[in-house]
Amino acid sequence: MTTSSETLKRVTTSKDLVLSGALAVQRGVPMMQTFGRATEVVERSKADTYDPVQKTGYQRDRQMPRVRKAAEYYRSGGRMPNPLLVNLREADLTRIEVRIISGDKAAYDEAVENGGDWIGVAELVIPQGVTIWVFDGQHREGAVEELLDGGDFGEFPVPLSITIGLDTAEEMKEFYEVNQNAKAVKTDLAWELLRLMAEEDPELAELLEIKGQDWKTRGADVTDELIDLGGVWAESIQSANVRKLPSDRLTLNKAQFIRSLQPVLAMPALSKAPAKDIARILHAYWNGIARVMPEPFDPANDPKKWVIQKGPGAIAFHRVLPQIIEVLRAKGLRLADPEAYADVLKELPTLSGEIVYEDGSAAMVSGADFWRAGPEGVASQWTGDAGRKRLAVRIQALLPRPSEALAL
Repeated sequence: MTTSSETLKRVTTSKDLVLSGALAVQRGVPMMQTFGRATEVVERSKADTYDPVQKTGYQRDRQMPRVRKAAEYYRSGGRMPNPLLVNLREADLTRIEVRIISGDKAAYDEAVENGGDWIGVAELVIPQGVTIWVFDGQHREGAVEELLDGGDFGEFPVPLSITIGLDTAEEMKEFYEVNQNAKAVKTDLAWELLRLMAEEDPELAELLEIKGQDWKTRGADVTDELIDLGGVWAESIQSANVRKLPSDRLTLNKAQFIRSLQPVLAMPALSKAPAKDIARILHAYWNGIARVMPEPFDPANDPKKWVIQKGPGAIAFHRVLPQIIEVLRAKGLRLADPEAYADVLKELPTLSGEIVYEDGSAAMVSGADFWRAGPEGVASQWTGDAGRKRLAVRIQALLPRPSEALAL
């Protein structure tokens, strides 16, 4: 990035976007506060939307109701006092220019070089083809774009807070911090971002482990590996930025599934195990459950009609898995053998409970019917953490204790 107003000789063309404003350096990073015309901002800006297939990007798709609401506000005379938070990425630094207008140029250079602070005034020259990445405010930017399509709004001054030179990982971290400290981004995407940041930043990964929060990133890795193995969860976990449809088989979102894994990830025997190995254990475990109670997992059936793969079932069965694993270990059995889990869970179909019909009559149900969604099932009525703990206790009562399997 060229910064000297004396050495810049390139002629500014009509295709360049030239912005003037207050320029500061915060801990070595240049930042400008300025305004850009709506047409210029919309033409050059972009949000890095998360792609669940390629696992690139970090933001959700625009929510059009929010875009339309903001557009209507501006159309009716509303103003935009808060700036869009945007970044010119490190990869484009050689293409842009910063021209110092007011302030000590040498002090500016020294602050950028050595992580210092500085305040002045400058021009920022952004050539065509350089993307302005929006990391906060994509719905407001979308509203401006919608207004441009519907009338004369091109001269509207859009406030911009431009960070100059962050790489993609740093930009993602800024997005995460802004959204977590304001109105939080949805948990499933927040944890996906946390994992991506931890992969890029070993210090962050270590800090998460020290704080006991690494289960979020480990859980995301395990869940991805489990989905890749196929089986009963292959089409039932809703990934970040994937919308549910009436025709799909999604039963709970990724954050819910990861949260349910906490008791498993906390086991001393698995605390340092590779994600792929833990996924193989989970794969075998749920295959074992499906063998003793196949109806809810039958591909011909809709998993949404059962709660066994929704929050109550996932949380309850993962709470009892550590006990089952200890039973298998005491017996010397393999943890990736579905038959071993099926044998330990052979009494599961006997789990029963009472349901009450609309006419006031009651009936006892068991087996797969126990897990039906809605008023026809029992497990669906045990809501909240207390209900799910109760459900786990009922399952545990059907299991052998690890001490019963010890060979002395």
